[in-house]
Amino acid sequence: MAKRLAMTKWYDPGLLIRTGIRAAVSTAFGHFADRREAIAAANAIQPTPADGEFDYSADDREDFWFDYLADTGDGWNPTFAMARLVAQEEVAPRGSKLKLPRGRLLVLGGDQVYPTADKDEYRIRFLEPFDWAYEPCKGAPLWTDEDRPDLYAIPGNHDWYDGLHAFFGLFCRRRVARDVDLGVSRTGKLIGGRQTRQTRSYFAIELPGKWWLWGTDSQLEGYIDQPQIDYFQHAATYWMEPGSKLILCVADPSWAYVDPKDPDKKFESFSYLERLAGSARSPAVDLRPKKWEEAEAGRWPEPGQTMGHELKLVLTGDSHHYCRYREDDRHYIVCGGGGAFLHPTHHLRDKAFKYRYPKPGSDGSEVPLQPGEDPGGHRFPRHFAIADKVSRPAGDKEAKALFPAARTSRGLSLRNLLFPILNWKFPLLLSVAYLVFNWILNFNAKTTALGSLGMALGTDDIGGALINYLGLIFVSPWAPILMGVALAGYYYFADFPTNRKARLLMGAVHSLFQALFVTLTTTLAIGLTADWWTGNFWSGVSLLLASLASGIVSAGVFGLYLLFCVILLRRHPNEGFSSIRIEGHKSFLRLKIATNGSLLVYPIGLNKVPRTRGWPWQRGGAPATPALDPHLIEGPITIAAPEAQPVTP
Repeated sequence: MAKRLAMTKWYDPGLLIRTGIRAAVSTAFGHFADRREAIAAANAIQPTPADGEFDYSADDREDFWFDYLADTGDGWNPTFAMARLVAQEEVAPRGSKLKLPRGRLLVLGGDQVYPTADKDEYRIRFLEPFDWAYEPCKGAPLWTDEDRPDLYAIPGNHDWYDGLHAFFGLFCRRRVARDVDLGVSRTGKLIGGRQTRQTRSYFAIELPGKWWLWGTDSQLEGYIDQPQIDYFQHAATYWMEPGSKLILCVADPSWAYVDPKDPDKKFESFSYLERLAGSARSPAVDLRPKKWEEAEAGRWPEPGQTMGHELKLVLTGDSHHYCRYREDDRHYIVCGGGGAFLHPTHHLRDKAFKYRYPKPGSDGSEVPLQPGEDPGGHRFPRHFAIADKVSRPAGDKEAKALFPAARTSRGLSLRNLLFPILNWKFPLLLSVAYLVFNWILNFNAKTTALGSLGMALGTDDIGGALINYLGLIFVSPWAPILMGVALAGYYYFADFPTNRKARLLMGAVHSLFQALFVTLTTTLAIGLTADWWTGNFWSGVSLLLASLASGIVSAGVFGLYLLFCVILLRRHPNEGFSSIRIEGHKSFLRLKIATNGSLLVYPIGLNKVPRTRGWPWQRGGAPATPALDPHLIEGPITIAAPEAQPVTP
């Protein structure tokens, strides 16, 4: 029976605590016991790829299709909808005559499950939607062993929250035993009818037309382990044909997250990965695969010369929207619309900064060292610009390659006005905090001539009541201590991690508005029920109701703060949209390598996700499969097309 869960409620107090603990533990685990190294030791790099190992290059007699999907496994409705979409025999985007066949591969781009990774969460939030999509309503399977697609996945930060334990069991179960190895070979698992084939959390796949796809694993903090570096260096040196074109899959869009004032923190590991293939040199020892010996006779570079690999396309998720950036002829596509809550797009901007290493394919000679300049301080310009749409469907007014459109994104932000309703457990948590605070104030009042909090605030003079309220705060140290803790919380919550002054200002302003509205609410609520303070029971009821009202008002102020930051300051995109948990505006990529060697990218969008949960008593039955209405976001985007050969969309 499929348990169809709703979208993750990120402001659920219990979830916040559990996720925080798992994140802290997994971060420490990643530092002291990195499972990638153990898996690498059990799967030694082969001098040459085994026959057919991650090799799809023989499928070059006709167009080769594959799919990219990221950030799945949150709510049932969007995950099931996207699983159905990528499982269909073909996708016919609305408003076009295109019929795009299902991919031979499905590459998952990270964060396969939310909020944290474990076997149960993977089963309920990821496996079951994909299994039901493979066998609609548990009917006939969509394909047989002969035409079964393959599945590859890279981990995101949420997959790492159990140290990759569940990820390895699902996606890296396969083992390839050589003659010199102990043990036997082991096949991968079937997930949603697809065959998993990888043996590590990263992989290098050979595609037709001298294209390669690298899937990388950057752990939680962008750390690339040495065995992974060795693996990709070996692939670039010994496996990849000279002049190969590379598609790089990474866990997050470092170019969009980078702080231009301090780029190393977010950009260092990515910069290394994007330059890795291009820096490969022809080796002195010839370990070329046999299939290249005749075809490449006389064309292999001399030892020490560059292999000439080119990075052409970078794919990532983590941000749950669609956006395409460009730098020179390279495309950087963010497509995290696999099933998690929607992220905004209106806050996105071009990113320009200077970095200590040149861009891929460059030796840095275009920015020469100036006389007297310190080589250690030399910097190279990087500019990632949001691209214009290749083509726009009829009625589409958004010129930039964004989905949803910036205007739509701003409109969706207004749902934060409903923050206390959409996240009703959060005001309850705040109410408990205010109950403790008001309890302290009542105790303080009993130690003074005021007698009780109700008597202190029950005056007809609202100004006098406010003065009494503020005076009671400083009768004992506990109330100021709690206020200091709250101020520290608002300071650390402010989305200015590298600007302490701005962070302190936003934290102080947020705290000031919280204090102002909560003080007014408490004063009015207890003042209106001052007559109840004649006994312990009714005074307790008054205190409880005032605290509940303060919690609701405080949550409303919190929602207004998020709305202000998301729309005007372009800050808190994650916190401001995880609060409203939008299921719609999902997306994935369908890619085609044409027989002439060009790559075409078709970004597919789904505005509305059908509801398939049914009534509560029907949740264990077969889910409904209402029609999906996909459309082409832009494109197709043509990459590395030979100039002499036209490309047919």
